[in-house]
Amino acid sequence: MSEEKWWEGEPLRIVELEAGYEPDKRANLLKDFGANMEHLTRFSDKIIFGGVAFIDDHDLYGGTKVTLDSLKDYLDRLHKRKIKVIIYYNVHAIESSFARQHPDWQQIQEDGKPIESVYMVDSSFCINSGWREDVFQALRKLASYEIDGVFYDGPIFFVNTCYCQSCKKLFKEKYKKEMPAKTQLVSQSDSPEWKEIIEFQSDSIARFLRDSNKVLKEINPQILLYMNGNVLAPNWPTGRNNRKIIKETDILGAEGGFLYGELREPIYKPGAMAKLLETQAGGKPTVVFDAAKQGPWVFSSLPQGEISILYSQTISHQANVWLAICDEPSFHKKEMEVIKKYNKFIKENPHPFFKTSSIARIALLWPQVAGNYYSGSSVPLTDFTREMKTEKAGNLAEEFYGFYDGLSREHFPFDVIDEEALYNLDKYELIILPNATCLDEKKVEKIKKFVKNGGNVISSFETSLYNEYGKKLEDFQLKDVFGIEKPENVFGPLQWDFIFPKEGNHFSLKGITQGYISAPTYGLKLKAKAKTPVFFCEPLPGCYAGRPKASPNPFLIENEYGKGSSIYLAGTFGGSLYKFHFPEYYKILFNLVSKLSKPIITLENTPSSVEVNLRKKENSIFLYLINFTSEMKRPIQRIIPCSNLKVNLFLKEKVRNVKSLWSKKNLKFSQRGNSVSFVLPALEDYDVIEIAI
Repeated sequence: MSEEKWWEGEPLRIVELEAGYEPDKRANLLKDFGANMEHLTRFSDKIIFGGVAFIDDHDLYGGTKVTLDSLKDYLDRLHKRKIKVIIYYNVHAIESSFARQHPDWQQIQEDGKPIESVYMVDSSFCINSGWREDVFQALRKLASYEIDGVFYDGPIFFVNTCYCQSCKKLFKEKYKKEMPAKTQLVSQSDSPEWKEIIEFQSDSIARFLRDSNKVLKEINPQILLYMNGNVLAPNWPTGRNNRKIIKETDILGAEGGFLYGELREPIYKPGAMAKLLETQAGGKPTVVFDAAKQGPWVFSSLPQGEISILYSQTISHQANVWLAICDEPSFHKKEMEVIKKYNKFIKENPHPFFKTSSIARIALLWPQVAGNYYSGSSVPLTDFTREMKTEKAGNLAEEFYGFYDGLSREHFPFDVIDEEALYNLDKYELIILPNATCLDEKKVEKIKKFVKNGGNVISSFETSLYNEYGKKLEDFQLKDVFGIEKPENVFGPLQWDFIFPKEGNHFSLKGITQGYISAPTYGLKLKAKAKTPVFFCEPLPGCYAGRPKASPNPFLIENEYGKGSSIYLAGTFGGSLYKFHFPEYYKILFNLVSKLSKPIITLENTPSSVEVNLRKKENSIFLYLINFTSEMKRPIQRIIPCSNLKVNLFLKEKVRNVKSLWSKKNLKFSQRGNSVSFVLPALEDYDVIEIAI
């Protein structure tokens, strides 16, 4: 039996202090924040492992030479306080003045020039160049101290890199051809060369991680290695493939809690990231990187409400929390109290946040593969990528987050999976495929088998109309499941148009009284071979151009396939829910999901701005309640408490006790058969209810 690693033994409460402090003050601050792990970036006012790094008197990345003799003393201080020290190692942004001293290490753009615009001021080295050996030498030096781990910020490629001599040589050796221009292939995503360059770059990162981990583990198997992985986005811009990364590292993490500019990202971003990481990590620990800033204003602090939401979403979905404090904490005392409060709560109650398992029966697919190969894929703003919006129909992120929002607001517990997870759907009753366009034949067969054996599926727009490399097919691969065939053209944008309920008594329309329902922005013409209770209306030439008339184009198709059922939506239902929040769409989704999956929980007297999650561990079931209720603006300053929430759980097990861990109070409950009911008197920012069975 392999030796348990220290990072597998308890929830990690990771804090990174951006400002420089003397060692004692830094150590005491971390202890005060409740951290049990630190990303070490600075001694005093000197960056030691950032864009510049210093190893003894070897001027590894330029700048003033310092000694690491003080590192041993600092490690002793932190270890006495039971805080692990992880060395932050920036492997994606290199000070340009130093990079120019090693031109053969620099990442090269398609035009043959080195990249020198990272964060506007930095360059970047290539992991396929001779620089990799310099990094490994630095790792050996670091591992000679009692460090607990190394965190790589990166490595990444950039949208138009890398065309250094090392990359070109390795690519030609593998594929027997010259490297194609990456940016020119974006619009040719079904070409073999596009797949090759994506695979080459993601394999290069995996190889660098594998070799790095080998260096560290040969010195000390208890040294942690992990990196900044891919977010809910295509992985082609950076080369980061989480499924490959986790095979070579110890923890899977990504920046789910980095917020930018106008805060237009979905408020569910940290939770969605945590859910996807759990799926991709294969049982290894995960971490969501949360920053207490509103980028790009680095020396800022988010208000209390936003920090609370970062924490509550991250920990509710089994991820460890990393929180970067970007300014002097004494300037933001109220905000810092939120961090202390959550870390104290996790420390006092580790069991809900450690080695639990989701009991959700619903899975929402994040179409990761389609992100690389489908025309409706967009790239979000991150620290590594600029925002790239798609003008094509079927925006993947909007379609995904629309369904995510609908499920959350209707209080359905659900998991987030990727295409790789389609191989094992045994625990689910319902899977939702939000424009999951690019599927290979094996995964299609898994979906068919799932439905044939009694599972249910909700799908939208062009799901299964492309192969795994983005080649558009003549027909849907899942046409027999959906009860459709013969796709024609995409139509829209529908700016003021409607769908028409032909069967007003259909279960999907329960509670909807309007004769016409707003249409999604785009639709897809096709032939339905099954029950069609809702059709598109004929497009109107203007919003005041008269009463709409029903068209022959089906919108909602209900089909039986084997023992299971399918609901197919022939339009961008999720994207329109995300953008316009049509009340009827929430009702339709609620009706569909309620019909196609057995309820685990229902809530009464609870606003839609409360999200729920359910997980199990040994003889306890944990109900996580995340309160988003606020004053209708972001950044959220204050979360508004809710009162007298009535909870109904449907369990087979006999319940012994119900306790609010946040208030530390037992709750009165009643159990009749499989139904357990109790009232939570007050929900502030967050709560975890432990149901002992």
